[in-house]
Amino acid sequence: MWELFQKGGPTMWVLVALSVAGLAVIVERLLVLYRARTDTEAFTARIAAALEAQRYEEALEMARRGTGAMARILAAGLERIRRGRTEVEKAIEARGNLEVSKLERGLVFLQAVAKTAPLVGFFGTVSGMIKAFEAMGRAGLGNPANVALGISEALITTAAGLAVAIPAFFCHALFVGKVNRFVMELEEGSIRFLEALEEAEERQAKSLARYEIGGEYLEI
Repeated sequence: MWELFQKGGPTMWVLVALSVAGLAVIVERLLVLYRARTDTEAFTARIAAALEAQRYEEALEMARRGTGAMARILAAGLERIRRGRTEVEKAIEARGNLEVSKLERGLVFLQAVAKTAPLVGFFGTVSGMIKAFEAMGRAGLGNPANVALGISEALITTAAGLAVAIPAFFCHALFVGKVNRFVMELEEGSIRFLEALEEAEERQAKSLARYEIGGEYLEI
């Protein structure tokens, strides 16, 4: 393996740096996405049930104790519930954008690694072919060993570039799919939360109306 690395020339060091950086991003994203896993539907259902019962403080504490992006988004909305529905929606949107940006962090760099590695390998290919033709020009066809060394460098760097790019490209596609799924779950949970909040506000308004007219409520 070390002999192949040496034959690949200086370009191999650039590919090693790209592979290490890409691997670091892959491991870090795996940990982040693993920690972000949560049963969004069940968690949102518990928050909605508390809101429907008009237990706002309980819903807020439940959101604060929760883990994952959904809990933080709902907590941000519940903390501004006394400021009105508009403020709640703004808080949810702002926190949601922040959580999505956290999930997407590093994916652009990983995509750059996947696209750059083959180009670096191709650069090594061109460099190796130049050396091969130079050796051919100096020694002619009577000494094929020098020509073979240049061609060997060209093929090794090409293979190394692809070896770095393929896993990076696959992991990038995998992470993008997971992030999109998380975003969809967050949007669905936020919509369900706002619907539950609206129902709770309507019930509260009706109960206040009944109280104001002596316990009777006429719906027009």
